[in-house]
Amino acid sequence: MKIPAAIPVLFLAASAFLGGCSQPGNQSAPAPAPRPSTGATSPACDLITPEIAAKVVPGIMPVGQNSNDRPPGSKAYLCTYSSKSMEGGITAPSVALTSPASSQDISTAESAPYCSPVTGIGDFACLQWTGYFRGETGGASANVVLTAVRGDETLEMPYVTSAPMNGTPAPDGDAMARALAQAAVEAGWGNGTPLGVPAAPAPAS
Repeated sequence: MKIPAAIPVLFLAASAFLGGCSQPGNQSAPAPAPRPSTGATSPACDLITPEIAAKVVPGIMPVGQNSNDRPPGSKAYLCTYSSKSMEGGITAPSVALTSPASSQDISTAESAPYCSPVTGIGDFACLQWTGYFRGETGGASANVVLTAVRGDETLEMPYVTSAPMNGTPAPDGDAMARALAQAAVEAGWGNGTPLGVPAAPAPAS
């Protein structure tokens, strides 16, 4: 199964610093001319603000790069949040906003593998559960990824958390998915129709 490129990069970066910046999204094509941010921060952080991110994970903190420039080699504006606890390990939601997106970017987003449709967000949206949720072993992180398209923009929002350890509760894939979807709506990506979030897959044996 193909896993979104955002996941391993984000988790390793968060582990190293609680705050290195991941670079999700397609990076193979030249970056288009950037659109201006609302200020000196990344348009991705303007979209999913610290206030919205805190509703996804209470106590979350912004980490890594937060400027109105794209990281070198990235087509997407990035924003990363992270928290760490002795009990729950690392939790790291992030945002990759490609704006404007090419037709290839949009096609790639709309053909994300193993992605369950979401209603109420953008022109297209879907959710993926990977890593621990798909039965991967060896300490694989538990990942939920929201992918969305609106006009000439694409949005990728991975939510990465540590797999259960030392008797800690298993991550709740349904709650993680609902939190991501609600954050996208609060950020203005709702399309006026009721929000419909698919159920997480049954745990793999």
